[in-house]
Amino acid sequence: MTPRANYAAFVDNIFGAGSAKFDIAKTDTNNVVGALASPQRFAEFTANFEERLRRINAAIQSDPSLRKGVIGAVNRVAEDEWDGAYAELCALDYFLAASLTGPGNIELDHTVPASDTLASEMGMQNANHDMHLKSLGVSMDTKNLSDKTRQILDGIFDEFRKAKGIKSMMIMPTYDHDDDFTPYASNRPQLLAELVSGVDVNGRTPRLTSQVIPGLSYEFAWNAGVYISEGSYSPVEHATRHHLLLFGHIKKFSRTEPTAIVYVMFPWSGETAFFGFGKDTFQTEFGRQFFNNYLGSADLGKSFNKKIKSNITAADVTRHLSGVIFLDDKSVTAKDPKQINVEASFVWNKNAVLSLVGHPLDVELRRRGAVDRG
Repeated sequence: MTPRANYAAFVDNIFGAGSAKFDIAKTDTNNVVGALASPQRFAEFTANFEERLRRINAAIQSDPSLRKGVIGAVNRVAEDEWDGAYAELCALDYFLAASLTGPGNIELDHTVPASDTLASEMGMQNANHDMHLKSLGVSMDTKNLSDKTRQILDGIFDEFRKAKGIKSMMIMPTYDHDDDFTPYASNRPQLLAELVSGVDVNGRTPRLTSQVIPGLSYEFAWNAGVYISEGSYSPVEHATRHHLLLFGHIKKFSRTEPTAIVYVMFPWSGETAFFGFGKDTFQTEFGRQFFNNYLGSADLGKSFNKKIKSNITAADVTRHLSGVIFLDDKSVTAKDPKQINVEASFVWNKNAVLSLVGHPLDVELRRRGAVDRG
């Protein structure tokens, strides 16, 4: 039995025959599907993921409206976007566990007119949220905390530095954080060649605009004062790079109710730095820099997301995100499948137009032990 066929049987056993809709003949696999095909090797994860899906299925029995969204996510776990789908299931399991956000109080795949969100600044007609907490009046969208584009570029930068004989130098790329990472992966050789041929070490090229991918450019920190040593890690610097991811999600930011972006941290799809030293500082800085750094700035939002068509300022954009919630998923190693096995934390935007500070969601998260990183 192929890993995909095994996963199909796994899904049908929990949600009922015919629930698995994906092609089991394909040989493609991923970290989750592969682990489930080796239950002895990945016993803890298999038990934890199965129990998670059984809890979600039990919630479906109480609220059948959840089924369509859940089955969609369960099937996407077998496909290329598996990490995002896994994140959605993790977040759903967490929120379903409390009555205020449990069955009957969550709407999945919630679509609203674009005018209700900043999607209108992008010329869109509608906007969609993964989850809407109906009783609390909060819109949410769930993401896997990983910048795949940046990971690809960092790998290219390592090869570039080796090719040029540069021991250590910071390279700061500018790119659209709302773009798919696939063009970066498929054009990796061309991007490396462009850097190698386009940068003059002796002349210290200050900036290079890519001809391979529109909107991609690089700035090179030749000044010794900004050199960094190989292998060093700064959670603040990490947050400086990654908080820009939030500009990629602005079509989700609501004008009518608080909005939170939920980031799931999962070791099989995220960056290893998220799970070690400095995690707390990273989370604090990730939120703080997005919420505070653009206040008073005249920079336009389109400088950070090229899909914006209006002249809305970056500061105004940031005020429409009420907070960020981090869910640290422990399913790979947790020993008790009956537990949710998620550690939650959050950073609220104290400058938000629609605040979550003191909101019932704030109270509920604290009651459940979530940590305020703000």
